[in-house]
Amino acid sequence: MDNQPNNNSEQRGISQAPPQWEGPQNASPNAPQNVTQNAPQSSPQSVPPVIQQSAPQTTPPIAPQWGMPQQQYVPQMSYAHPATMASKTKRPKRRFRNFMKTAGATVSFLKGVLVIILIFMLIGVVGSFFVEPVYSTRPEWSSFSVISIEGTIAGERTFGEGGYDHAATLDYIRALAYNSYDRGILLYMNTPGGTVYHSEELRLALLEYKKISGRPVYVYMAEVCASGGYWISMAADHVAANQMTITGSIGVVSTYLDMSELFENLGIRTVVIDTGEHKSTGTMGVEITQSQEAVIRSMIDEYKEIFLELVADGRNMDMQTTRTIADGRIYTASQALDLRLIDEIKGWDTAVSDFEALTGVPAFYPYLVADTSFWGALGEMASRVFPRSEADIALSAIEALPRGVPLVVAPELAG
Repeated sequence: MDNQPNNNSEQRGISQAPPQWEGPQNASPNAPQNVTQNAPQSSPQSVPPVIQQSAPQTTPPIAPQWGMPQQQYVPQMSYAHPATMASKTKRPKRRFRNFMKTAGATVSFLKGVLVIILIFMLIGVVGSFFVEPVYSTRPEWSSFSVISIEGTIAGERTFGEGGYDHAATLDYIRALAYNSYDRGILLYMNTPGGTVYHSEELRLALLEYKKISGRPVYVYMAEVCASGGYWISMAADHVAANQMTITGSIGVVSTYLDMSELFENLGIRTVVIDTGEHKSTGTMGVEITQSQEAVIRSMIDEYKEIFLELVADGRNMDMQTTRTIADGRIYTASQALDLRLIDEIKGWDTAVSDFEALTGVPAFYPYLVADTSFWGALGEMASRVFPRSEADIALSAIEALPRGVPLVVAPELAG
């Protein structure tokens, strides 16, 4: 058994012999070296053993060699200075603290940026309630402006529905009167009409523009230009229409909803306490009396006479002829041309080219700035995601209807 490691050592070419046991020859290699009191004496002449305390080994143990018994190997213990050991243990902690400080500073910075963004968003949301749509720019070179009048003409913003905003349009027309680059206005009309007040306000703005600037105003009728649209056209110097245009509907209408029978069937009773017979005229759920209807008729008859005078002056017609054709009916473009309600029939491109030849300058197309407010965008997304039922659409139409307000609108075309 003892020769096998030596043979292995020789076979591997290792000439160094393994360490031998340093102790009494008759002692076992595994016996402890510091206990000798109970050891048997070989002879009286031998020196009695001295009790010795084994000193700690100061020399490093020999590294294991090939063929060395595994139980004789003692791992080498390295010595390090206490300061060095402390620095090695503190270094990871210091790095962790630095990392946490950096992470905390980054989180604080991101929080500050987020707070600033939220403040700007809040300001934008609050400001969206006060910002009105405006036309994008004014002419910066010699040109004439093409102004679109589309949708129902009313004081409420109909920008999202048909591209018309009453306040923005009035402001733009009034600004053009003092613009040195402006050479005229070409109105693109596509409207069934609107309220008497707002139609007249737009007509007066066009007349004021012509008076201040002395420049021409032309009207082009697109798909529909009836009632209130025709009312506004009476301020133009020239009226052209497409071959498929529907126009006319010269007259005034005032609409009320008599829902008294519906309320009665549903068991709903409307209680009205007023100070006069006509104070509650048009109240929902209350039937209109004959005397109330007579009062309303007197109002719309007065507005009709004003409309007839505008048509007679604008088209150089006598009142009798005007009264004959102004029974509220609508006309095609050819019928309107025969009745002298328009000047000519032509397409839109031809109308633009003719106005360019008249003014000697190109066209300028201003546009309304879209409603980019938070609530406007949210409402637009909701309307696309959630479809509206027919009942919801009907209720919205009833709520939007200006009950009792005299309208110069073509009812059969306003839907």
